[in-house]
Amino acid sequence: MDLKMDEMTDKREIRKRIMTIRNAMPTEAIAAKSREIVRRLMELREIREASTLMVFLNFGSEVVTDGLIEWGWAAGNRIVVPLCHPESREMTPCLIDSFNELETGHYGIREPKADQPRVVTPGEIDAVLVPAVAFDRRGYRVGYGGGYYDRFLPKAPRAARIGAVFACQIVPEVPTGLYDAKAQRIVTEEGIIVPADERRLPV
Repeated sequence: MDLKMDEMTDKREIRKRIMTIRNAMPTEAIAAKSREIVRRLMELREIREASTLMVFLNFGSEVVTDGLIEWGWAAGNRIVVPLCHPESREMTPCLIDSFNELETGHYGIREPKADQPRVVTPGEIDAVLVPAVAFDRRGYRVGYGGGYYDRFLPKAPRAARIGAVFACQIVPEVPTGLYDAKAQRIVTEEGIIVPADERRLPV
């Protein structure tokens, strides 16, 4: 019990510290760094080869992902985004072909219109772009506290897990729990981080 409480406290402290740093970034810097991250993502094998790509819809000071979504559409890929269910803290992957299919949903985040979702089976997804407050170089993350991705990712076992954050969000170490989902690649504006246990795989 004490260990779990220590882990939660540590994650809260990381979340508070990194969110303060990220939220202080100027809008112009967020836009420029996001463009570089998207460029690197488009060159990543796991993204290029993903017929069905799940992308988070950015909110606040997160990495802006619209450019990656537009690239995916232009490349003929199926683009899937999450529809969140706060009552169960689960999310449903939904296909979209246009930003017009989105509305402002829970937490003020864009999501597919609830009256016409086109649900995709998680097993169909080839790669998932994973948001985070922070990552360490092992691929472990601090999320926003809801556990949505930790619950979802095991349902998409063949999907590559790709983190997308700014370099200021990389921390020395994230406390880990039994059910924490781990990224196989982390893309920042400064480069691609490959956890040591994933380096046998080609980038």
